[in-house]
Amino acid sequence: MAIYHLSAKVISRAGGRSSVAAAAYRTAGRLYDDRQGLEHDYSRKSGVIHSEIMVPENAPDWMRDRSQLWNAVEIIEKRRDAQLAREIEVSLPRELDRGQRLELLRGFIEREFVDRGMIADVAVHESKARDGFSQPHAHVMLTMRELTGDGFGKKDRGWNAPDLLLGWREAWARDANIALEHAGRSERIDHRSIDAQRSEAEQQVERARASGQEKLVFEYEKKVIELSREPEPKIGPSANAQEKRGIVTERGSAFRAAQARNAQREELGRKQLELRLELMERGRAFIASARERLDQLWNRAEAALYRIKERVIGGGGRLHADPEHSDFDTRREVVSGRDFKRSEEQTFNAVRERTAPENANQARRDAVLGRERETISIEQESIDRSQEQRESILGRGKSSDRRDPERSR
Repeated sequence: MAIYHLSAKVISRAGGRSSVAAAAYRTAGRLYDDRQGLEHDYSRKSGVIHSEIMVPENAPDWMRDRSQLWNAVEIIEKRRDAQLAREIEVSLPRELDRGQRLELLRGFIEREFVDRGMIADVAVHESKARDGFSQPHAHVMLTMRELTGDGFGKKDRGWNAPDLLLGWREAWARDANIALEHAGRSERIDHRSIDAQRSEAEQQVERARASGQEKLVFEYEKKVIELSREPEPKIGPSANAQEKRGIVTERGSAFRAAQARNAQREELGRKQLELRLELMERGRAFIASARERLDQLWNRAEAALYRIKERVIGGGGRLHADPEHSDFDTRREVVSGRDFKRSEEQTFNAVRERTAPENANQARRDAVLGRERETISIEQESIDRSQEQRESILGRGKSSDRRDPERSR
């Protein structure tokens, strides 16, 4: 993947450094330092594939010569702690070929540095990265003084502004991404910090999840995992040189430990993501199976309700279609009660027909009971009449006895 890197530092005399020596090293050249009376020869250095000097339009021709340029800087700077040059180190996209990388680099330097009045000494390197692939990058040494006539004037303090550096970082990311797009590549770089990029990726995950875009959720979550790493400490040129010679250094050990932790963290994050995706797939399969079973139960319930309705309605309102082969909408109307009026009438008729014989029997029972009651009443009247006659006869006898007592003696 494309890697973003742009750093800026100042080459200062306070550290015992020389702009002439720095230029010779970065361009793999041989330069003589007039101030120190030393020759700096790095012509046997490998990995430098291109070098050039880019100057503004008003720059004198002698400034295109590397030796004259940096010796003039050494002469004009009088202080022991003088700032001699600014160095910009930038990673070039390995996804581009050499011609595309050089075109990208020249356009960026021309617009951001040369057009502001700086002179740029450019050196393009190609070294081997830790992953075994090429690691193209560039070193750009910039002058820090304005150009006046045939020489240098005062230092431009505006070139030291922090906002200007932020603008350079953003501009490089923009230019590199445009070059990658023109080359038909999908890789992109980002000038922001790891924390800012991770925060944005997490927000993208939430937005994609809220909109139901599962594929985008997966892609953004992978990006979050990639950005969930700790900063890797810099080894530095001295320790790096020792490491290349097989000497284990403290900085090298710290760098490798951070790399191992980041690799372990990324592997664990990917496993967790894969497990979560597997659980989601199983959940979808379970829901689909449950939905299919519910559909089957619904069809059975509809068929059962249909048969119950037939029994309630009776033979007169029987539906002639087979419930398992009848139209789905008709069965749903019957179940939902859309045909309720007709069903109610048919049910009322069936109930009336079923209760008619019971009413007739009840009438016959009432008639029989009525006759029996009438017979009982007649018999009771006869009994009462006989009783009255008996009492009448007995009453007459008692009266005769009271009239003729002597006769009774």
